[in-house]
Amino acid sequence: MEWFLEQTKATRYALEDMWTVTASERTFRNPLLFMTRFGDLTRSNSFLWTETNIKTLEHYSRVLHTGQGLSRGLVLSTLAADIIAGYLSLTGRKQMSPALVPPADWEWQHRRSAQRIVSTAAALGGMLIKACQFASTRPDILPLTYVQTLSTLQDRVEPHPWSEIEKAIKQALGRSPQQVFASIEHEPIASASIAQVYRARLFDGQEVAVKVQYPDIQRVIAIDSTVMQKVVKEIARLAPSIQLQPILDYLQETLPLELDFLREAAAMTELRQALSHRQDVVIPIVNSELTSRRLLVMELVDGVKITDHTALQNAGIEPGAVARLLIDVYSEQMFRLGILHADPHPGNLLVQAGPKLVLLDHGLTVHLKPSLVQTLGEMVQALSVFDFERLQQALSKAGMQFDEQVDINALLQLVGVLLGEGQDKETLNTLEMGQRVSRSVGRIPVDLILVGRALGMLDGISRQLDPDINALEIVAGYAS
Repeated sequence: MEWFLEQTKATRYALEDMWTVTASERTFRNPLLFMTRFGDLTRSNSFLWTETNIKTLEHYSRVLHTGQGLSRGLVLSTLAADIIAGYLSLTGRKQMSPALVPPADWEWQHRRSAQRIVSTAAALGGMLIKACQFASTRPDILPLTYVQTLSTLQDRVEPHPWSEIEKAIKQALGRSPQQVFASIEHEPIASASIAQVYRARLFDGQEVAVKVQYPDIQRVIAIDSTVMQKVVKEIARLAPSIQLQPILDYLQETLPLELDFLREAAAMTELRQALSHRQDVVIPIVNSELTSRRLLVMELVDGVKITDHTALQNAGIEPGAVARLLIDVYSEQMFRLGILHADPHPGNLLVQAGPKLVLLDHGLTVHLKPSLVQTLGEMVQALSVFDFERLQQALSKAGMQFDEQVDINALLQLVGVLLGEGQDKETLNTLEMGQRVSRSVGRIPVDLILVGRALGMLDGISRQLDPDINALEIVAGYAS
């Protein structure tokens, strides 16, 4: 079955590529361009079928628990070779004659590569899904086509079978689920790249959510990290313009946080206590007796998904009020409490009547260094009065290095990446932006990226809820 599904997807991708090339009138007007495009198409499809067969092999290596490191390494290495070969081919054609590489060819290569990355991430799961999600928030290092395509990949994977999860629960608790829970549903209410969540009921009648880490996920991520480090190094050698090391640095720092459920439980409890003075924020209570490093049991909290306009209105909740509450709660976390729920994507945010904001999934709830909080405050204050010199000084304090001649447009676009302010992803020329940022700015520190990613998601959600909201004004009130 897995072989058939992968072959079907590969056939669809091959036909789409064929149509893209043959639908262009320019292909047939220039015989040499015709030959080079079809040569690239042949090379690309050869890689496609190789990747497809190896992905099927990797699937069965997971099922049989043998040879997984080798098969995952082969998939990722073949994918990297496919992408690198595509760009090297375009570069070689351009050196022969610029007329052989119209702008459309670069766009085709970007789209084809991004689609194959998404397809491979969906098939393999693990670290690659996290890499794609993070990369989709970095228009400063990737072309717009990549950003748009990678952003379609949600942190959802095919659920692992209950038999496998049941064994994981028994291993974590030392008892069978039936001995601990009065009832537990066998279908997950959420499944992601690291864990699945189940609805259950304790013997005292309390409804709880049970977050179960996949039995082999730590080993899979260790394999992925080793393989991706080699792939990134090789890509940097062959194609220096492709900057992937910042993505790997971010994942290697944040994934260990997400894999430790005891740390997550402590972070949830600490943030809940820090926000206990607010009646408009809900954070589930942890059941510490049943929680371990790979199993997290907590109070089950319901609500409306924050981006579901229809459901919000049906519940009598005004979206604009939710947007203001969202910005207010996160501003307080950053500038008053110094602890941040740093993964506020829509799946982790629910709304109850009031409105009340429900914060779920605290794998990336982290303490912020006082120096970073101060820097963020200075950035916000500088932006509010258009003081670009002060803005650059604040970013320098955060660990960023600038060239002597800083491009102001690049500086503003960088802040757009970090804070989500004033950037329209549909019209932004991210390739040009990335070149400007790369010329003026060195590597962005991981802690600043973590906060920036959270702020970018908050900005996107708040604008969906209320397009006219002035988030900077609310944030500035706390930053001052």
